[in-house]
Amino acid sequence: MAVGLSSLPTEMICHILHFLTPKDLCRCATTCKTVWNAALNSVHIQYKLELYAQGLNETDAAGAHSISVARKMCSLKNFASLWRSGFYVNTVFQDVVTSDVHDYIIEPLFVKCGILWVWRMNSLLIRDCNKMTKLPHVWPQHDLFEQSRRQRGPVMRSIVVDPLQDLVVAISSPDAFDFHDDEHYLAFWVDFWLASSQLPHPNSACTSLECKHPYEFPALGARFVHVVGRPAICGDRIVVLYCMNHRTSRNTAPNMSIQVIDWRKGHVKGHTLCEPGDRLHAHLHLVDKHTIVIIKPQGHIVLYTLQGLDGSPRRRITYLLPILKPALDSSPEAAPTLPHYVVYTSPSFHGAVARPDLVPNYVPSPESQIMVLEILPTSWPVIMVIDMAMFSEKAIRSETPVEIPWSDWGPKYTWCFPHHPSHRISVFGSKMAYTLPRDCTPEPGQRVEALSSEDHFYVHIWDFNKRVIARSENTHDPNSPEVVIRKPGQLAQSCFDEDLTSNRPYITSVCAEAFSTHQFDRVFLEQDRLTLTRSPAGFIDIRVVLPVPMKVGLESEMHKEKLL
Repeated sequence: MAVGLSSLPTEMICHILHFLTPKDLCRCATTCKTVWNAALNSVHIQYKLELYAQGLNETDAAGAHSISVARKMCSLKNFASLWRSGFYVNTVFQDVVTSDVHDYIIEPLFVKCGILWVWRMNSLLIRDCNKMTKLPHVWPQHDLFEQSRRQRGPVMRSIVVDPLQDLVVAISSPDAFDFHDDEHYLAFWVDFWLASSQLPHPNSACTSLECKHPYEFPALGARFVHVVGRPAICGDRIVVLYCMNHRTSRNTAPNMSIQVIDWRKGHVKGHTLCEPGDRLHAHLHLVDKHTIVIIKPQGHIVLYTLQGLDGSPRRRITYLLPILKPALDSSPEAAPTLPHYVVYTSPSFHGAVARPDLVPNYVPSPESQIMVLEILPTSWPVIMVIDMAMFSEKAIRSETPVEIPWSDWGPKYTWCFPHHPSHRISVFGSKMAYTLPRDCTPEPGQRVEALSSEDHFYVHIWDFNKRVIARSENTHDPNSPEVVIRKPGQLAQSCFDEDLTSNRPYITSVCAEAFSTHQFDRVFLEQDRLTLTRSPAGFIDIRVVLPVPMKVGLESEMHKEKLL
């Protein structure tokens, strides 16, 4: 009598699954409920599936590759144990970067792979926080913009840095344009530099590109460029979102446009979007080289796909946020006051790597990343954590643009929490660092008080990775610490006129050490570290801390691989 796989004991099914490659294992686990449950109840299989999500497709039971798999498995388990509840930290880097009192910071600080950068009044500051021996790079403004050497009057519009590609992108434009009846108009210039040496980037086909605005209106006199949000970099592709505004009438709302740039080949193409622009800040996020998301202050999250070699945009889906409540001091006839949005996402690790020493051991897979919207209305602010899986290719099936109401996507893909603007946020992969005045996780729906300027705060790490949560709920791993799983619950008060009950689980932990709020500015979460900055007048105080790890033995992982 034949015996089917589903009739075998769970332990035997798990033993058989161990021999499969991660790719075949992923396929097999979806064939029936019995195999799926067996995979859920095996810690080793869950970690192997996580490696597959990172791009590791094969496992060879013999040879050097099995050692590589064992090391990756060990590394993954160590990272899973870093941010355990009540973790302690060691300070591994501390520095104070001074600046001229007139050279004050006019843009937020950014950190990626241990490299901090910030645009000040007249210069770009880059600080490598991985080595104390290195000195900061300071670039004067006139050295960053090629056109300033050729003609007078260019205005700095934006600066963005990608440390992994050793790349600095500088965007400038004339102060105003006088349009004529030509096919295209100059929008701005883009310069590409080596971040480490202040030289033109050798991998770029040209050191400077001229981006032209597509013709869409007759000559209407002087206009100026407004770059919306920050340019997005994903490998060799750069996308810049901008508006062309009237010089004499700044209240008009022309359509927003994008410039799609291949900085290595020196190609650029401008496109006009069917999205009215305004003086309020929209936000642009590049999910991958072919998918962009625009968050508009009207409460719309618009997803475009970029088609063809020139990146022609195609509007696919508009996700509608909940309806806003009217402001308490507004009349019934008045238009609603739009909130301010701040978007936090994980940095991109796409593209050819020029700095291998900066590559993290663990790169979050797109399916395990989150986007956090900080929604700041006149009252009752909230944060909305969005599962980036809804922007994946599997979710983009519509051939015509569609609008999806909140009730059809919000409960499935989001977690919502009450918030205060003084609480700082940072995102890496599926984790969010959150600074709160208490050392305990807020109760479901609880609104926490503001950070005091002369007190202390605690760094909370919340993990929204579905695979990690399922592994914690369905399996017991003696090598991993106990985790605390919570659900956001219902928000008793929010800025929205709809129910924001969130029942999706997430993992919480909090650092046992308290940090001073005195002149505290930002926190940055990375794979295995936190960077905290203070920015009083005249200097930037930088402190990098690492969680004290709970070691997972490499030998045990290699022994498991040999047995399989």
